[in-house]
Amino acid sequence: MSIDWNLVVFLLPFVALAIALAALIISIIMHVRVSRIFRSANTPDIERLLKLHTKTIEDLLRSQAESVIQTKRLSDRIKKKVASVPTLRFNPFQGDGNGSNQSFSSVFVDEEGSGVVITSMHTRERTNIFAKPLKNWQSEYELSEEEKQAIESSKGQLNAKSNESEK
Repeated sequence: MSIDWNLVVFLLPFVALAIALAALIISIIMHVRVSRIFRSANTPDIERLLKLHTKTIEDLLRSQAESVIQTKRLSDRIKKKVASVPTLRFNPFQGDGNGSNQSFSSVFVDEEGSGVVITSMHTRERTNIFAKPLKNWQSEYELSEEEKQAIESSKGQLNAKSNESEK
């Protein structure tokens, strides 16, 4: 197979013209894009534009870091707030006909199980109120069955809340 050099010489200027037109179109498109960037930033040269964008990015990163720190602080504070307050009503004298469900145990705890159990026992003659501190869902004082049930109810409420927030 032989090459017809006359045809190659004839077509060569057209190929060069097509490549030059493609390069011209690409350069016009790039010029329009770069002009838009410079117009939006109101800066005359690329060096100032890059400095402006670098400063903007640094400001955004600094703001993001501050937001992360503030979010952590708020999250830590929220964990220490009273998160669950279940109340269990009961009759401490079941079976002997005295009283009704006027007695109660209420648990005031944060997410870590620190707080207090308040129990009020009512009879016809008097009312007794007990407050027992909790730390990590435990008390140094002996807990009644009703107080233990109220604590378990509080744990259940907090677990349900955490499961909802994870969804």
